[in-house]
Amino acid sequence: MKTLRFVLLVAFVASLLLVAAPAVAQEPEYTYYFVSHIGPDDPNMKWLTVSTEEISKLLPVKVNYVAAEKFSVEQQVKNLEAAIAAEPDGLIVPITDPKALEGPLKEAIALGIPVIASNISDPRDAPDKIPYLTYVGGDEYLTGVKIGERMLKEFADQGKTLTRAVCANAAPGHVGIQMRCKGMKDVMDKAGVAYEELPMDPEPTKIYDTWAAYLEGHPDTNAVWAAVMLATPNIFKATKDAGREGEVVIASVDESPLSVEGIVRGHLLATHSQQFYLQGWVPVEWLYIYNRFGYMPPPELLTGPVIIDASNAEAWKATLMTVLGEDVYNDLAGWEAVE
Repeated sequence: MKTLRFVLLVAFVASLLLVAAPAVAQEPEYTYYFVSHIGPDDPNMKWLTVSTEEISKLLPVKVNYVAAEKFSVEQQVKNLEAAIAAEPDGLIVPITDPKALEGPLKEAIALGIPVIASNISDPRDAPDKIPYLTYVGGDEYLTGVKIGERMLKEFADQGKTLTRAVCANAAPGHVGIQMRCKGMKDVMDKAGVAYEELPMDPEPTKIYDTWAAYLEGHPDTNAVWAAVMLATPNIFKATKDAGREGEVVIASVDESPLSVEGIVRGHLLATHSQQFYLQGWVPVEWLYIYNRFGYMPPPELLTGPVIIDASNAEAWKATLMTVLGEDVYNDLAGWEAVE
C-alpha cells in the first residue's frame, strides 16, 4: 500500500512540475539547505549532490549541500545553526541525533522555515518527535522483511529447504540494524525457520572468526544476512574456507559497489537499496511544492527498500559507475582479497 501511495504521489508531483516548467529559466525563487551527515569521505554523498543538482535544473531553486568531511553530530548541529541564520526557504536534515538536533530544528520551524527529514527519521512518537513536514527515506524493518522473503523464495525456487537463517549484526546496539534483524526474524518465525541474530565485533578478523565458529557449531545454517555491509567479505571468506560456498546463501546491504559487485560475481544472493538519489530529489521537490502551492506532503515517503539480485545487478552497476565513477566503483568493490 505504501508503495502504491508513493507511485501515485510521484505521478501527482510530476504533473505539478510540468505546470511549473516555464519558471525553469528564471533565477532561483527559493533557497534550501541540505544539512547532512554524509560528507566528502563517503561516496554516497554523490547520490545526494547529483540529485539536488539535477532537480535544480528543472525548478527555480538553489540547494546548498553542507556536511563535515568526517561525520560529527556536533558539526552537523553547528552547520544547521548557520543554515538557519541564513534564513532559507527550507531545510533538509537527516535526524542523526534527535536530542541534539531538536533544539535548532524546533527554532527553525517556529521561524516558519519548513523542515523535511531525509535518510534518517526521528523514531520517537509525538509529542517528543520533531514536527517536520515529512520523512523521505528507507524503512529498516521492512528491509529485513524483504531480504528474508527473498531468501525464502530462493530456496523455494531451487526446491530446497531453508533450515537456519542468521542476521549477522556487526554493530550491536545500533537501533537501525536491530530493526533490520527484527524484520528478518518475523519472516523466518512465520515460515517456521530457525533464526538467530548473531552479534559480531566490527573488527574484520573477529568477524571472520565469529562466523567460522558459528558455522562449525551450527552446521544446519544455510542462510546469512550481513546486516552491516563491512562484515560481508569476511563472512564470505569464512564460508568459503569452510567449504560451504554456494551452499550457504549470503545477502548484504545497500547499493554499494561491494554489495552489487558481489552479486555480479555470484558471491551474494541479494542486497537492497533505499535509493539515495530520491532522498535528495524528493525533499527538494516537496519543499518547492510546499512553498509554491501550499500542498502538504504525507507524513512519510518511503524510497525503499528495493531488492537487488542477479536480475538487476548489472543495471545497478552501470548506474553506480555513472554516479560514482568507474575508478571509485572499482576501489570500493573490494572482492579480490577474499576470492
